[in-house]
Amino acid sequence: MQERAAAIDASRRRGPLREAWSSLGLAAKLALAAAASAAIARAVASWTPDWTESGYSRGLYPWIQRVQSAVARNSPISLGEVTTVVAIGVALTLCVRAARAALAHAPDHAANTVRELLRLVALCGALYAVYMFGWALNYARAPYAQGTALELRAADAAEIEDATREWMQRARELRDQLGEGTEGTVKLQIEFDELARLVDAAWERAAARDSRLAGPTPALRASNVSSWMKSAGISGIYWPFTGEPHINTLVPPSQLAFSALHEVAHQRGFAREDEANYLACRLGADSEDARLAYPAALQAFLHLSRSLREADAERAKELEADVPAALRRDRAALAAFWKPSTQFVASVREVSSQVNDAYLKSQGQAQGVRSYGRMVDLLLAERRAAQAR
Repeated sequence: MQERAAAIDASRRRGPLREAWSSLGLAAKLALAAAASAAIARAVASWTPDWTESGYSRGLYPWIQRVQSAVARNSPISLGEVTTVVAIGVALTLCVRAARAALAHAPDHAANTVRELLRLVALCGALYAVYMFGWALNYARAPYAQGTALELRAADAAEIEDATREWMQRARELRDQLGEGTEGTVKLQIEFDELARLVDAAWERAAARDSRLAGPTPALRASNVSSWMKSAGISGIYWPFTGEPHINTLVPPSQLAFSALHEVAHQRGFAREDEANYLACRLGADSEDARLAYPAALQAFLHLSRSLREADAERAKELEADVPAALRRDRAALAAFWKPSTQFVASVREVSSQVNDAYLKSQGQAQGVRSYGRMVDLLLAERRAAQAR
């Protein structure tokens, strides 16, 4: 009894934080140290994008890709969804333990509470370190346009209109090769496994022209929480902890293939949203299969037309009169799909967008969610390069 009292008295003299730290396990301390190292590495990477490109994105990361993809492809279920459930379960357990320690009447309850909270922070730190070293340093790599013939610069409304009309015509021609459903919207007639093969083949063809695009066959996943993703306004998500691109399979056919191409771009190390969108358009449009090419061309047209409305509303109004009826139907189907069905879903969507905006800005994308639309700059740069040849 006296020994217990002496231990409590010593704990009080040290303070709850020092006492909690001294009793914290080695694994938790290493996790916190790894998180600090990851934060330092992220800062250094952002200062040296060329080194990050050569040393990480084209040096270490391809090896990480191979290991992740090899493991994921041999799993019949999504490892990303399993690890998410496990991580949430562990985090909730630690929160409950911290709450119980705080409410306990034990003399050393303060130190116990702080220790449980430190364990929760350590878990978050371990996930952050894996996230950063395993993928997110790609945010700091050199821009994709660097080392290519792509010249990024401001465009006037006339140039945007010309590009929009070109992609509109391309989308119309591809749309004519595809069937329609009963509601007059495009019907791709493609199973998910076949879509995965087409997407992989598109990336393989692109890698033959540009080694930066090379990578292992992705473990493309049809998400089991697609309805939740729809509520949050998410068409796809890349899970960097397991290297698996997850696709919302509820999205209309006119967007499904584009989402798959986009998420595989992340798997190949292109973390920035504008570059992933551009590569999805470029690789999809180059496909000889209209089921892959049409969704890519349609998204290029939709993004360019939005940019035209921002640049010159009158030009956009004139172009709108020329949009083919089939494209109008597919565009309307997309709008209807993403329109919130209830006020609760609208609120969830708003929170999701704000979280994503903050996340992208924290990773150096100053425009946040608006960076998705910056693919237009790359599409216009590609058009100029083609005209100059």
